[in-house]
Amino acid sequence: MERRMMPIRMVLPSFAPLKRTRVTRSLRSLQLRFISSEIQQKDEQAGESSTATDTGVIHKTEQETLIYFDNVYPRAASLWSPTQWYNFLLTNQSREAVRSKILSFASPKSNPIHGLELRSTIPVKRDGGVFATFLVPHTYSKAEVNSMIQKNTAEESSKSLLSFFTKAAAFPVKGSPWIEDLRRLPNTTVKVQFENQILTEEEIYSLFRRYGTIIDIFPPNGNEKSAIIKYRSYRAAICAKNCVSGMEVHNSTIHVQYEKTAKGHMVKDFFVDHPRISVPLVFALLSIVAVLIFDPIREFTISQKITHRFSLTRDNYLVKELFKLTSSTMSSVRSLLGSEGVKTTKKQLWEERVEKVNDLKMWLEENNNTFVIVRGPRGSGKHELVVQHTLHDRPNVLYLDCDKLIKSRTDTKFLKNAASQLGYFPIFPWVKSFTNLIDLGVQGLTGQKTGLSESKETQFRNMLSTALMSIRQIALKGYKPVIGSGEDRITVKEEDYLQQHPEKKPVIVIDRFNNKAETNGFAYKELSDWAAMLVQMNIAHVIFLTETVSPNQLLSESLPNQVFKTLVLSDASKESAKSYVLASLEQSNQLSVDEETSHPKVVELSEEVKKEIDFCLEPLGGRMLDLQAFVRRVKSGEKPREALEKMVEQASEQITQIFLNEHVDGIRSAQTWELIQLLSKDESVSFEDIIFRPLFKSAPEAGLLELEKNGLITVSRDRGVLKEIRPAKPLFRAAFSYLLKNPEISTVLETGYLLRVVAFETGRIKKWEEELKSLGKVSDQKMFKSRLAYLAAKIDASVSTIEDCESQIKMLAESSK
Repeated sequence: MERRMMPIRMVLPSFAPLKRTRVTRSLRSLQLRFISSEIQQKDEQAGESSTATDTGVIHKTEQETLIYFDNVYPRAASLWSPTQWYNFLLTNQSREAVRSKILSFASPKSNPIHGLELRSTIPVKRDGGVFATFLVPHTYSKAEVNSMIQKNTAEESSKSLLSFFTKAAAFPVKGSPWIEDLRRLPNTTVKVQFENQILTEEEIYSLFRRYGTIIDIFPPNGNEKSAIIKYRSYRAAICAKNCVSGMEVHNSTIHVQYEKTAKGHMVKDFFVDHPRISVPLVFALLSIVAVLIFDPIREFTISQKITHRFSLTRDNYLVKELFKLTSSTMSSVRSLLGSEGVKTTKKQLWEERVEKVNDLKMWLEENNNTFVIVRGPRGSGKHELVVQHTLHDRPNVLYLDCDKLIKSRTDTKFLKNAASQLGYFPIFPWVKSFTNLIDLGVQGLTGQKTGLSESKETQFRNMLSTALMSIRQIALKGYKPVIGSGEDRITVKEEDYLQQHPEKKPVIVIDRFNNKAETNGFAYKELSDWAAMLVQMNIAHVIFLTETVSPNQLLSESLPNQVFKTLVLSDASKESAKSYVLASLEQSNQLSVDEETSHPKVVELSEEVKKEIDFCLEPLGGRMLDLQAFVRRVKSGEKPREALEKMVEQASEQITQIFLNEHVDGIRSAQTWELIQLLSKDESVSFEDIIFRPLFKSAPEAGLLELEKNGLITVSRDRGVLKEIRPAKPLFRAAFSYLLKNPEISTVLETGYLLRVVAFETGRIKKWEEELKSLGKVSDQKMFKSRLAYLAAKIDASVSTIEDCESQIKMLAESSK
């Protein structure tokens, strides 16, 4: 069958007489919409729906009139218009409600149209309007009904208080509208297409002006058969499109559609054509937005890290009150049962440490800027003295461990550890990799870097700056710039408030602070400058925990005019150590009796046990961590001598694994064993006795400082010059003696030491022999006679040392059999 676009009257004879009336009505509407008659035939034969929603054509008889009502629904300004959603949620959009509204507009009680019947309503929600088909009463003409409906709609919709927004209008539909739900959003500009004869500009104005004010008309040019009409309002363009489209004038059908909005691409073109400017600009804007959003969150999380205001710990006010309530309740129950326990005291401290705790607390209560350095050897109890004894009941404490920052292997790990220490959240370490990639790509395209990527130093500095703002807010939490009113009004400065309330300032504890490191050493400088700024602004107390005096130079550079308060911790005397151990054991026994379960063993402190403890404290020394470990072992059931022996064995194993294993540099291992032999005999060794030894002669300070850094020895200084070498802690001296007195271990270690000395001397001989070869090529040997004699003497000395070592190795091998 041939597919044709033709007037419907040409195919009418093909339909049965019984269906002639219905089909005539339907196809008369289709005639002006350019719909193939074949489609209509197939729909009729298949029995499919012929509603306007399915076909796009409204069917009506000659006795019916078609009216378009606008402003019934909210108009869709975009595909995601929110008005559609709130209108759907807040208004009744059911079919019955809309029909009732349309009928109340068309035939109100004040001016009814008798016999008017609403046959159908077809909503066009995208345009915000409704097509309504009315049956014209026989007492009225179609023109009269249309006129009355227009008048009534205008009057009824104007009665609301919000009539400026809800006023509706009704227009008779002159053409055959096309009901479509395509994504063609309303526009103030419509395009009018003519099939045959083109209307003049005056005719176009006369036809379209009634729907609203027209700004301009662009008539067809040349062979074009379309005109452009630009309305002032959307409603006028919508009504014109729905009422005139499909109308026939001068045997020419008019088709009206919304003109597509020509979206400007100025911004897009700018970004595409100017990447050197646009890319940094975009990321700058994103950075500003990120700062505005995330910085307040980060300040809050840092403040939470310091104050613990919303954490379920004992620092929280509500948790404190809950513990008070439960503790008092349990105390009452225990007293009724006759088993009231003894209050536990703080961890024991010897007398010297109690005085230092009191001094530190007094410094924190002073009005002057508090910049304290607590210095002591590794294991001397610096952390315990500051955190557990001085700051245990003080709010607003921030603890930073430099060791976690310095030992971070990657930049991402460093940033995560720094954020965790400060409470800095959220953090996006992957952004650095992303910006590096973007920077590399832009550099390849434009020839220059964007500067978007930030180094970890810059990011760490930004973290500290954010933390400074949070600390300032905490310190000034109770600050009021004006006190009183009227004549008694007093203005208070922030500096004066902080001077009067030193207890309000947070305490920043920076542990394991040093002045240099192989990786991430910049963190020391950044923390030093940050702490200096906190002290200069007088918003925090800062306490540094260090092992040596070397960080003092770095701190002096950050605060050149500040006098540091220094607290030096040393090992306890034998009497203080003994009193500490006995007091700790007595306290443990008392708790064991009271609680019966937490400490299963009770240590009997008889005179014999006290003498044994007194004997053990001689090699154990007064190092805090070693004394605590000794107390724990004795409390677990070990005898004092047994506890000491196991601690010595553990320390010796630590020394051999770290300093004397096969993976350690041969020279460094030999230097370690030589120092072990010297320090096992004497408590200290002079630096002058070290520098003349062959293993240390080339670089004595470098080897000693590395061993000090790794925790084997400690070196005292006199005006910056190395003076004496001692074991890093007293227990190490006992471990040195244990290694030398144990025949199996000492034989292995001594043999390894001698082999390393042999290798060292052999290397020296090779170097001298190379020099002798070069001198042997000279014709006149007399010129280098003294040099040759010197080298010969050196080689003889090294050969003698090698022979001596080999003989000792042979003796050790024979003795071990």
